[in-house]
Amino acid sequence: MDQQGSYQIKTITSHVETEIKRLKAQVDLFWDKELKHYIEYGLRDGIRIVELGSGPGFITEKVLDKLPEAYITAVEIDPFLVEYAQKYLSKKNKNRYEVLEKSIMDTGLAENMFDFAIIRLVLEHLPDPVNAVREVYRILKPGGRAVFVDNDFNMHIMTHPHVPELSELYDAYCQSRFAEGGNPRIGRELPGILKEGGFSKVDFEVISAHSEIVGEEIFLKSEGMSIPAKLVCDGFLSSKVLANISVGWRNMFKSKKHAILRQLYMAVGEKLS
Repeated sequence: MDQQGSYQIKTITSHVETEIKRLKAQVDLFWDKELKHYIEYGLRDGIRIVELGSGPGFITEKVLDKLPEAYITAVEIDPFLVEYAQKYLSKKNKNRYEVLEKSIMDTGLAENMFDFAIIRLVLEHLPDPVNAVREVYRILKPGGRAVFVDNDFNMHIMTHPHVPELSELYDAYCQSRFAEGGNPRIGRELPGILKEGGFSKVDFEVISAHSEIVGEEIFLKSEGMSIPAKLVCDGFLSSKVLANISVGWRNMFKSKKHAILRQLYMAVGEKLS
């Protein structure tokens, strides 16, 4: 396992463009609630912000839109996503950002540089999340805060009516990520990891998205079939099980009172002065 971790866009999916669209929907699904917490924890205009594991640039874009005087450094190790983000953000006529091809494990950035850090869906893909947290701590200014957001696939998507076959999908996904050195159940561990990484004043929140509130379409876009299809190709999931999942999913939607719930796990820590 190299520093890139268990998420590499060209190996995690069979269809890169489909995966990028899924990542965009995943940002949109939670953004309104995430933003409230970011602001609560200190995100504001006129400060120096870093996003580590910035991917295609969708979070960076939203922060730039919200804060017209902020400057963001976006750090991403995947060269494909770095190039994508540079092109994507340039089309938005933004000039208050930079996209750097660097690892969260060793950014090469100066100490005490940033006021606020966002690390979203990154630690779950790393074999050494504590040292990643220590690097974030190092580049924050004293008094700066970092917000880490991750999944916990034992508590991923819940539905009504229940779709029991989904547990087989998430078990297969977890096996594939563990095999690559990741930890897809890291959400519950975030507070302890932040403390071990040096942070103080650690807090923890669970962010939820419900289909009755945000609508079904965004849920469907944020999940997709490209990753399940890759799990079949890689031998972690059988095609028969995937077919059963599809049937169970369709049957759930036939219920007049069907609902979908998904959660993310957020921890914040402060670098003491």
